[in-house]
Amino acid sequence: MDRKEKPMETHVVGIDIGGTKLATVVADSTGQLLSKVRKPTLAERGPEYALQLLFDMVRETIEQAGLEQRSISAIGVSCGGPLDTKTGIVYSPPNLPGWDALPLKAQLESEFQIPVTIENDANASALAEFRFGGGRGYKAVLYMTMSTGIGGGIVINGEIYHGANDSAGEVGHQILLPDGPLCGCGKRGCLEALCSGPAIALRAQDTIRKQLANGKASATRLLNLANNSIENVKSEHVLQAARTGDALALQLVQETAYYMGWGIANLVNILNPDIVLLGTIAIAAGDLLLNPIRKTVSELAMTRPAEAVKIAPAQLGDALGDLAAIALVV
Repeated sequence: MDRKEKPMETHVVGIDIGGTKLATVVADSTGQLLSKVRKPTLAERGPEYALQLLFDMVRETIEQAGLEQRSISAIGVSCGGPLDTKTGIVYSPPNLPGWDALPLKAQLESEFQIPVTIENDANASALAEFRFGGGRGYKAVLYMTMSTGIGGGIVINGEIYHGANDSAGEVGHQILLPDGPLCGCGKRGCLEALCSGPAIALRAQDTIRKQLANGKASATRLLNLANNSIENVKSEHVLQAARTGDALALQLVQETAYYMGWGIANLVNILNPDIVLLGTIAIAAGDLLLNPIRKTVSELAMTRPAEAVKIAPAQLGDALGDLAAIALVV
């Protein structure tokens, strides 16, 4: 009797591309990570350098996992947009200079002869939270990151919602204050211009300057945390001071929560999600920020979608970038 050869177990590679770091991982068919390599992007050296570095990192990660390239069935790539998920072309991400209409999918497939899936990092993160994190068990999941920008991803019944041309999920660019602060997108008063980390820092700095000009001393705690330099005040200093009960910091947190709650309420009315998962700053702040956000959503959203939605911190933390790439191909 002839013995049948046991089929080879398949594995996948995940690639996380950022402006400051590149990461490659290998995972098994369940999403369990087996190996990881992380290196600085050195984006100023251009896309050719980064691509060659990625090729080397992929091979190094496969070798670290004790595997051969023929056991890799797919490669998933999480990358900042704008990009086209169908063609795999990356179009000039702000943090990747020189990546102008770069055919990333084609170059990776040519190098490794393995199918490649490329996705916007916010969308990939939403899918990772749906599959491995706080979105498990829900049908309609909205993921929002509060970091240097405010991005988002929408997952419905296990599928990323892309929109007509891969532009869905730009939750940070809903305009709340038409005459508000200038946003990086060129518009004014976007949610991102009000609630991102740099936006919180700018509001804190402006408020401190006004208070000092009026002879008030309530900014002392924030300035102490920033080594007495207004320009050094960051969003993390605001959260740190707020936890000690600092009045100015608590005011800034309340303002941020109100604007975030307003923006989320708009999305809750439109999407009617089961859960909204908030990342980065919201995770660091916890209920200090989440509770007033929940309160604002309950006040501003329509009753039925507000009653249905849960607002919670994202769960994957530092593993999100790795699992975002893996979620695309597992």
